[in-house]
Amino acid sequence: MSEDKPSDSLTQKPEVPESDSSGAAEAERFFRFIEERTHELKTAGLPEGQARNTAMLEERISRWPQEWGNELVVVLYGDFRPPAKPLHFADLGITIEAEKISVSIIISAMCVLKARITVKEKNVAGLTDAAERLNTLLGICSVVDWGNCGSGWWCHVTHGSLAGLSPAFDQEAIETVIKQMTLLQPEVRQKVKAALYWIREPRQLMREGYRSDLLRVYAGYWNAFECLVDAVCKLRPHAKVSKVEKQNHIDQFITARDGKLSVSDISDCYRSFVDPGFVAKASHALRICFPDNAERYIVECFKAKPEQDRLYKIRNAINHGDINADDLQELIRVEDKHRRLWMIVFGMLGLFIPIKRPLDSEEV
Repeated sequence: MSEDKPSDSLTQKPEVPESDSSGAAEAERFFRFIEERTHELKTAGLPEGQARNTAMLEERISRWPQEWGNELVVVLYGDFRPPAKPLHFADLGITIEAEKISVSIIISAMCVLKARITVKEKNVAGLTDAAERLNTLLGICSVVDWGNCGSGWWCHVTHGSLAGLSPAFDQEAIETVIKQMTLLQPEVRQKVKAALYWIREPRQLMREGYRSDLLRVYAGYWNAFECLVDAVCKLRPHAKVSKVEKQNHIDQFITARDGKLSVSDISDCYRSFVDPGFVAKASHALRICFPDNAERYIVECFKAKPEQDRLYKIRNAINHGDINADDLQELIRVEDKHRRLWMIVFGMLGLFIPIKRPLDSEEV
């Protein structure tokens, strides 16, 4: 492949082709597939956001380039030197080509290369398997270099088209917020400023959309949530529950389950009544900020079933390495839950500074 000509795997693929004689028909096919498949997945039990993103992934797989055959073609990028000859890692089914690519969507890396990964089947499971092998290879490369070299990979089939927003500076709106922040108590203002940092910092630039920032952004939003919980509690301190009240709550909890507690029930009971800690503070803050939706948000954060879908659990799973970053469907699940966390964070933030609070009409 010529160094100056990008292959199909290196250029951004639009979700729907540009309008031409067949564009309308193709667009209709695309949207019909997404709507029908989303409905099927929702009927099977997936939340709408997760169902729609899964349908989008499946649609991209259906347009697998014929010239790829049984290989997934991706670009590798990083601050490394190109190899002197092609590298083949038989145990992982990965081949890295030697030619350095000069024309691609990657704008910040010192080097961009093409790699081919064998796939057992052209579906979500096959892509997940290929992603796991490729992430393993890049992880090994990183530790061999003692962690000194950044790297990653991108493919339009797995990652989708690059997209984002480019808002203009709104001086009036910004100055309004600045003035309001000066009126906050210093200790509250510091917590709000910390929340603003955690909302901003993990988010990558639009033109770096080939890099996945999902797990960083989710963890950052949870940090912002904790900052805002502290800010609320500084203004409206949480009253401590007496031992008698705690015991009454525990008795009610056990009675509601006919005296039979699972391991998960015991853990929930301890966190809710014996040593509630942050759960109690956050629940108190949510009830103040969202009189109508507080109980629903408390469930989403701390009590949802299955347990792995609790917003707090997802944050902990990210921090403790329990989220499988190789699993495309797992990432879709986290992305869907991030929408709920985003709703809560901006709803709280809008009570401290004059920004529009999002309207939550979703029933979960």
